[in-house]
Amino acid sequence: MENNKSLVLTLVLWFFLGSLGAHRFYLGHTGTASVQLGLAVIGWLTVFLVIGFIPLLALGIWLIVDLIQILTGKLTSVDGAPLK
Repeated sequence: MENNKSLVLTLVLWFFLGSLGAHRFYLGHTGTASVQLGLAVIGWLTVFLVIGFIPLLALGIWLIVDLIQILTGKLTSVDGAPLK
């Protein structure tokens, strides 16, 4: 499968905009990217009620898992092609 998705760009998006799901949007995983974006928005909007820390914690764990998957080649583009 031919893929033109960059590993470096994916990592940059993860680092700077990961909590908004930008790296997953870039790879074409729009469903899970939307969930990450939703967790971030709900978490930050409810953080003053203290319950916002729960979705933010879940998102933080998910982002660490995403980083591991990106670095090991397990997170690919939506068509299954590895990152270059």
